[in-house]
Amino acid sequence: MFNPLLFLCFLGGYCLVNYILIWIQRKTGLYKYGISWLILVWILVLFFSQIAAFLTTVIDPSFLRLRYLVTFIFVFSLLVYVIKRRVGYEIISGLNYLVNVFVLILTGLIIFSGVQIYLKEKGHNFYLQNRKLPSLKIKDNKDIVWILLDEYASPASLKSQFNFKDSLVDSLGNKGFYVFENMNSRSDTTVYSVNSLFNLDDSVTISNYANATVYLNQSSWINHLTKFGYDFISLDFLNIGGHPKLQDLKIFPDNYIGQVLNGTLFISAWDSLFLKHKMPYDDYNQMIVSKFNKNMHLKRSRPVFTWTHLLIPHTPFYRDAHGRVNEHPIEVFDAASSKEVTRQYTSYLSYANTVVLKMLNGIPDWKNKIIIISGDHGARMLVPEHDPRRKKTFCAIYYPGMDKLKISKIKYMQQIPFYLH
Repeated sequence: MFNPLLFLCFLGGYCLVNYILIWIQRKTGLYKYGISWLILVWILVLFFSQIAAFLTTVIDPSFLRLRYLVTFIFVFSLLVYVIKRRVGYEIISGLNYLVNVFVLILTGLIIFSGVQIYLKEKGHNFYLQNRKLPSLKIKDNKDIVWILLDEYASPASLKSQFNFKDSLVDSLGNKGFYVFENMNSRSDTTVYSVNSLFNLDDSVTISNYANATVYLNQSSWINHLTKFGYDFISLDFLNIGGHPKLQDLKIFPDNYIGQVLNGTLFISAWDSLFLKHKMPYDDYNQMIVSKFNKNMHLKRSRPVFTWTHLLIPHTPFYRDAHGRVNEHPIEVFDAASSKEVTRQYTSYLSYANTVVLKMLNGIPDWKNKIIIISGDHGARMLVPEHDPRRKKTFCAIYYPGMDKLKISKIKYMQQIPFYLH
């Protein structure tokens, strides 16, 4: 997604800001102390989200509020001023040499890492363009409906992590679905998981979110289905197969400006000042359900693949099992007790069950379509970072004349497209 012109604009702006700050420093007689402080300022501005995420692991998250941060910055600035008064400028300016060496090493590492990523992704892209895939023609050109429930764990994981029996298993089983007890995903991160599905590829781990969004925008599966006469409807916050996202939630930016500014203080400040929605994910979910219901009742001359991505039961846990708004939804599960996480997650998951069954029952002639209801990965809470349950996701499949023995052989949700022909 690199854009040379925008890069030059960002670089010019960066240089201009530095020039103005150094000019002010010269005018106020502070230049003799050096400009190492500029490095710290830029680190705080450009890596704000990463720093805040780290601080939440060592500091009570309630402290990370604007009024507390302003007080902290004031006290810290006062402390720096006192130290400056007591310590000679020769000692302070001597720190510039250390900072310069640090920046030089860091720059070298970044360039080296960038070259490595470029070569890796160049090889991966060559592989995607030249591989041979089996036939992906859908039998009888049936409509495909895929409802993805973000962070919906497998029935087995729900039992072991939350001691929760999932009622959706029986509800879908009674309707003729094949429900997997323990479906795997290739990743426990949404954009990697969905990218692997739509590019029919699980060979190489993508280097970063930015590259994953680029591949997702190209989407091999959508290109194949289009050749067989399918229309594609994307109800998602991700850009899939060149189709515009339904709403920009700024989770995985897929343009150069968004990717450069993502996680910086600029975006955090903008959202704090101008973001009026108190529950943006919930607003998105309600809009998705509404659009889904309207699309299901449209008459079409061509077969259609309707992709629907709901952020339920993903955090924040905005609603309870009955759909009532949760007054104190958990947003970061590490900041809450395991008991409360379990209560809110399973309650929100029960709400998801109600939503998805209502959507399914509202599809005209759904028994004559291909229906997939799945998660994208497992529940990433209350388990260690490398616990395999983080990749164990919910999955249920239905289509007329389904061979359940054949379907049962699927091990990864990313393999499903090869079983629908």
